[in-house]
Amino acid sequence: MKIKMTDIITLAALLLLGLMLILNSAEVSRAVSESAEACIYRIIPSLFAMTVVSTAVSRSGIVPRLLRRTRIDPDIFTAFVFGNIGGYPVGTKLLCEAANMKRLTPLQASEALSFCYACGPAFAAGVAGTALFGDIRFGLAALVSVVLANLTLYIVYIIKNRSSKPAAKTSYEGFSTKLMTDSVSSSFSAMMNICSMILFFSALRAVLQANFPVLRSGIFSSLLEISNISELDGKISLITVALLLAFGGICVHMQIIAMISGRFSVKRFYLTRLIQLPLCGLYAFIIQSVMKKLGIAAFAATKIRLSRSPSLIPVICVAAMVAITLIERAKTLSRRSF
Repeated sequence: MKIKMTDIITLAALLLLGLMLILNSAEVSRAVSESAEACIYRIIPSLFAMTVVSTAVSRSGIVPRLLRRTRIDPDIFTAFVFGNIGGYPVGTKLLCEAANMKRLTPLQASEALSFCYACGPAFAAGVAGTALFGDIRFGLAALVSVVLANLTLYIVYIIKNRSSKPAAKTSYEGFSTKLMTDSVSSSFSAMMNICSMILFFSALRAVLQANFPVLRSGIFSSLLEISNISELDGKISLITVALLLAFGGICVHMQIIAMISGRFSVKRFYLTRLIQLPLCGLYAFIIQSVMKKLGIAAFAATKIRLSRSPSLIPVICVAAMVAITLIERAKTLSRRSF
């Protein structure tokens, strides 16, 4: 078998990464520990419930019934709504599930990913608003800019596909106890994929920041991990904050790529950033101008540190969810064996 140059480069890069992980083991250990804590105390609590609710709504079939007289695809509409209010991975999770169940083609899911991607109001108001500007209105204004850009892309998608009627949706379950149980199990699996990628990326980020100090602060750090936006100077413009939220950070990109796992292409997602980011900047500029005319000004924000609660309750909840998931999988395997 012929050895490709790309294979040699990849192997060399992995060996170099392994060496750097060893040489910077202290920084890596600290970063992974902090990320594991963040997953238990922040990521799972903030995303898990919304993921369960959005999954249950998507599987129930209520949205297709509400939109049955329109040409709007119910799966894409659901992913758009929850993707813009639930947090970055939620829309991706719904699109992956619809693609798995053949309710969306890979092309449809790939195109929809472009406008089903936003940080959600909790992160925008709490971290981007309060931590940076001392006013949640500025965080929500940045989020509105992102959502308006996504809405513009969604409208363009609808117009482009107005002549095609959505395929018949037959694989819906209806609301039931089983629906909620399955939604919980599916959402927890998604959380584990997200957190696993966060842990790996935290190690990678620790290596990069240990060897390239420029990546430790400011916008570079936020581009790597969006939660670092809270460390920026409060004098930063609303436009810059909106653009950072629209981009989401490389760590979030790795999360959605891990969740997609080759189900559909992410090329369109990155190509449409060339349109979505300028649109977001334009909307942010308009909103910022209106806020200035209305006399709405940010005040000095007190830098907040994302908390590290000593409570064991989240840890117990995570352990319980792991147990439930393993039991459900064991039951499924047992049924398949008969």
